[in-house]
Formats: sequence, structure tokens, C-alpha cells
Amino acid sequence: MITKCPGQDTRFWKPNDVYNVECPRCGKPVEFFKDDIRRRCRECGHMFINPKLNLGCARWCQFADQCVGALGKEEFKEIVTTAMKEHFRGNKEKIDNALKILKFVEDILKHGEGNPKVVIAAGILYDIGLHDMKKVPEIVNESDQENNALPIVRGILERAGSKPEIIEEVCQIIKNHHHPENTYTLDGKIVYDAVRLAKAGTSYDTKDKENLKKILHEDFFTTAGKRLAEELYV
Repeated sequence: MITKCPGQDTRFWKPNDVYNVECPRCGKPVEFFKDDIRRRCRECGHMFINPKLNLGCARWCQFADQCVGALGKEEFKEIVTTAMKEHFRGNKEKIDNALKILKFVEDILKHGEGNPKVVIAAGILYDIGLHDMKKVPEIVNESDQENNALPIVRGILERAGSKPEIIEEVCQIIKNHHHPENTYTLDGKIVYDAVRLAKAGTSYDTKDKENLKKILHEDFFTTAGKRLAEELYV
């Protein structure tokens, strides 16, 4: 397990490159250096990701493979989730919805072959990239999304050390919300189904079970998504 960036030279650090972060479990301060990927709280023993971590240097650093390459799916998920929570600043409704989409993404992933980092990132950041400026996603136009929302998504993924091709696929998946007929990739279909599952309870009439089953099979792309929808609503 890598715990520090191997490419940092502390001789060029500034005073604010060392800072305290509140432990998410017990609330006690934990000292972080800016190159710490994670640290353990001395009070309760909880190990957690540095919430101010910026891995954008992976685009040029010669040690990138040792550092970002060592991050597994769970670590990447924690970094992106931390950034999402920081962006929403305590908005429980939006945070809960993002985590709900993430849960369905991971449920579908168990039965598919999608790229975990792409679909996890797209699931967590979907609400930021789609309708951060307005409460109702359907009324957000594409120019607002491209000019205001997607740059936030790109910034989060750059700081998480994501490769350019992952960043662009995540953004394309989110952009396809306006044009679901353009959802051709498996990763896009997984995220689309997860988003549908997250809000399906408010958009279907569950009284007519047989008709509902037909509708679900038409509305969802993946086999796992169809099965999960039936388990939830039929």
C-alpha cells in the first residue's frame, strides 16, 4: 500500500502544505502533509484518504505509475466521493442521490464487464455534471452543461489522477443524458441503468405488474439492470 507521493521534494514546500483534517469517524484533528494519500487517526485508528489530495501531477510526473497506478478501485472511489461531498457542501439530498446511483452502478458491475473507474466516477459525479445549477435535470440545456458543469467534473477527475481517456468517457456518458439514443458503450449503458434505477420508484406505475415488466425491459439496457428493476418494482 503506497502512503506517500514518491515524487515530492519537501525543500520546496510552503507552510500551508502541512495541515490538519478532521477525522470523519471521531472528529479529532489528523495532520496531513500535502503528499499524503492517506493517514490513520491516532485517536480512533480510522484510515482515510487525504481530502485535499491533488493527483493532477500524474499527467507529467515520472513517478505516476508508482503513485496513481497503485490506487485501486476502492481508493479511487473514496477520492472521487470525497470530492463530490466537498462540492455539495452538506447538501444531503444531492449527496444521498449520488451515493444511490453509485450503489446501483456497483450492483450492475458485479454482473458485467464495464470499466470500474469510468462507471464509478460517472455515477458519483452524474448530478454535478448534469444539473448542479438547477434542481430539475430535464430543463438544463446542453450549453450550460458543457460550459459550467462538466468542467467541474473534469477538474475533480484530473485531481484524482485520471487519464484523459477516462475523463472524456465519463463526460460523454453524462452528456448523453440529453441523447440516450447515443448511449452505445457498455459503460454508458451501466450508468444509464443505474440512474434510472435510482429514480425509477417515482416514475413507474407499479399496480399493473405485467405491463410494468414489459416497460422495464424496454427502459433498461443491461441484463443486470433489467433484473434489478424487476426485483425492486415488480
